[in-house]
Order: sequence, then C-alpha cells, then structure tokens
Amino acid sequence: MHQQETPLVTSGGRRGCGYRQPGAAYLAVPLGPGGRPVEEFLIDPPVLVSDPGRLGLSAVGVALVERDGATHVLDIVGREHYPTVASFIDEARQMGISRRVSRTIDFSRITPASRLLLLHPHADIANALEFPTSVRCPCHVPEHLADGYAEMCARLWWQEPLPGAQHRLAIFASFPIPQIEVVTDRAGGKHVATKTATSRAGVSVVEVER
Repeated sequence: MHQQETPLVTSGGRRGCGYRQPGAAYLAVPLGPGGRPVEEFLIDPPVLVSDPGRLGLSAVGVALVERDGATHVLDIVGREHYPTVASFIDEARQMGISRRVSRTIDFSRITPASRLLLLHPHADIANALEFPTSVRCPCHVPEHLADGYAEMCARLWWQEPLPGAQHRLAIFASFPIPQIEVVTDRAGGKHVATKTATSRAGVSVVEVER
C-alpha cells in the first residue's frame, strides 16, 4: 500500500521577527535530508541596490519584478529583527526560510522559476578594504580565497559589528520558492481566504498549524 509522504515544512518556532501569524501566507524554503547548504544560495559579493523605490521596495512588504521571463520576489530583511546579515543566515540554517507575503499580491505570477531575492541594509560594506580578516570566504568564491583579497566578501557578515563600516542596501541571497505555507487560523478562519488566494500560484501550497 502506498503511504503518502508528509510534505516538508519550515519551523513554526519563534524567529527573529516573532511567531508566524494565523491566516497569513509565507514563502517557504524548508530544510530536508540531502538539502543544499545555505551558502550555495548566498550572493557574494552582494548586489548593490542604490534606488529601492524604483523597484517598488519599501521597509514593509515585497516587490515583484520580472527578469528573463520569470517573476521574482524582492524582500528586505529589516535590521529591527535581524541586526546583521549573519543573524538571518544562521537562523535560516536552523529553521529554513519563511517570509510573510500579503495575500493581495498576484500569486499567479509565482512559478517554479521564481526566486526569493533577499536584501539587507547592511549587506554591502563600501569601505570593506578597511576591515581585513584572515577568515575564509564561506561561499568559496575563488577570487575571495586568493591571498591578499580584501574587498567585499560574505565573510565580513560574521565580523559585525564593524565600527566605521559604510553599509549599503544590497541583495545577499537568492532562494527558490518550492512552496507557500499558510498558517491555520482556528479562531477566525482567515486561512480559508488565504488558501484561495495562494492557490493561483504555480508552486505547492501547504497548510501548517503554526
């Protein structure tokens, strides 16, 4: 008899941004056996974003952008919950990725080709040359492993705080979007409308307890 497999889901435990909310939708990248290390999804060096408003970005919410025939989701990881890039990455390594999105976005644009592009206000350091370190590049970028390399590298994220660093908003990671997780709302039933909205996406939708 075939036994249906239970889908992998991300942790519903407390994160830097708190607990997940009943009835809400989350773009999710769960952990699993044989999964790839988080370092494979980091963008090193990060991609500087000098004009977030042009991309439709704000401190709250996400922006959908088209590139190479696919829609991608841009999301700023706020410093009020994650003071450093490293604090977010270390959490993701333990709990997976879970980023809340409004149920009013156009979920029909999200497909298996979509990526979740994460930004952080401290992802790039303009004066990285002022902070030499012997720590090896966690992403194993060949250029960054060369003797004497001292420009921007992901290794500096784990050296924070760096007094005097000139931080800039940049994209630091690109994750696939294998599924959307909707948190059950047993009190108000708001998850029903959320599941209807997210069902238009081209990826799996999984209902979770928290």
